Amino acid sequence: MALILFDLDGTIIDSTDYLLQALHLAVEDMPHIKEPTKETLQSAYGLTGNDFWAKVVPDASPQDITIIRRRRSEFLDQLVKGKDILFPGVKETLKQLKADGHTLSTASNCGTHYLDMILDTQDIRQYFSSPLCLGSIYGERKGEVLAAHFEKFGKEKAYLVGDRYSDIEAAKEHEVPVIYCTYGFGTEEEAVMADYRIGKIDEVRAIVS
Repeated sequence: MALILFDLDGTIIDSTDYLLQALHLAVEDMPHIKEPTKETLQSAYGLTGNDFWAKVVPDASPQDITIIRRRRSEFLDQLVKGKDILFPGVKETLKQLKADGHTLSTASNCGTHYLDMILDTQDIRQYFSSPLCLGSIYGERKGEVLAAHFEKFGKEKAYLVGDRYSDIEAAKEHEVPVIYCTYGFGTEEEAVMADYRIGKIDEVRAIVS
């Protein structure tokens, strides 16, 4: 059986519309900060920490970002509650993979609040063993999240499912195959570096079987 690690945004969820609304609400009383566009936000997925915020709100000071991050979390919690932001077939695929005997977990560049919010509002926590993100391990690179998983579960038959270069980079660092989601937010330049490509999440089952 395999260890299958899933990225979040662009892989199992699309929170873009609600995240964009939350960011706009967070900066509405900050006229010196330009509201990010949907394209800018999606292009920032996969970036970590300061790099993400420098891309999304380049005019914001470190003090501004502290405020924006807090407000973003508060607004996003309210906006996502009761909403289905999973890509089609995700819950069914996770359920079947777990029933098949595979070990599933998460490997995201997000913080713990965001990870917990996604797992709980989307009712998918029960499918994952020891879900982790950068915030969980106080890390700086996705490769560190993978390392934490491999320390616990080993990596004899491991896969990373994602949609951005940071996923490919982390997988290559640990010499495990990456399954690239073409429906996510990456580019063709990123996709060509992947070991496998899928157009729908349920295609993971055939690859890991």
